[in-house]
Amino acid sequence: MKNSILKTTLYTGLIIVSIVLSSFTIKKVIENKKIKTSKEGFAVLELFTSQGCSSCPPADAVLGKYAIQNNPNVIALAFHVDYWNYIGWKDPFSKAQFTDRQRNYANLFNAQGIYTPQLIINGKYELVGSKENEINNLINKELEIKKELNIRIKKASISNNLLNIEYDADINSNIVVNLALVKKKEFTSIKRGENNGLKQTNYNIVYDFKSISNSAKSNNNANFQFKSEWLASDFMVIAYLQNTKNGNIIAAAKNEIN
Repeated sequence: MKNSILKTTLYTGLIIVSIVLSSFTIKKVIENKKIKTSKEGFAVLELFTSQGCSSCPPADAVLGKYAIQNNPNVIALAFHVDYWNYIGWKDPFSKAQFTDRQRNYANLFNAQGIYTPQLIINGKYELVGSKENEINNLINKELEIKKELNIRIKKASISNNLLNIEYDADINSNIVVNLALVKKKEFTSIKRGENNGLKQTNYNIVYDFKSISNSAKSNNNANFQFKSEWLASDFMVIAYLQNTKNGNIIAAAKNEIN
């Protein structure tokens, strides 16, 4: 009986020690993960996509993963282009302005043309937007690079159907400030075209976009139209600095709307 009690006591003690050590190990793993994700760099992901493109939903889903993670150093934007609207389904988020932006990238990359789904990372790399492993590798590469300049959104507030934005930025003659009004999530039932019947979820959809050059007398202020039926909590503002000569994105920030 005594031996049985002794064995039970020793066994219980070993279990307690094991639990304590396991808890310590788990805590250290969590801490290490936090350290690994606390990096100097950033990655701006610009996806050129369309609801009329049958190849795009997988890329939309990949972008959605980064949007949902809400990592302050990984900033996702979906630019819906308009050149697939003719094949049966007009993408409600598409704009010719976004197609023009993609064409500008094609010129910078000396590409033969444009396509969807195309992902641009920090204005440096382009690849098919559904290649998740390659995207992860490039993001991790960019997160290791310390940014040299900064941009900060000081204020994003709504008054009289205008979203007013104030920002601080390190800029020079070769740098523009890009501002995007982004809707975090939207559901669409697609009823025609290549994705007919699909119930599509899109993330971080660019509703409006503007680039402000150093020569523009903006006084670090800008605004977007904001419809009265929109909810501020459904949107956010993204700002990023871009070199006009090579297209490289050199600083970025995002902010909720007050």
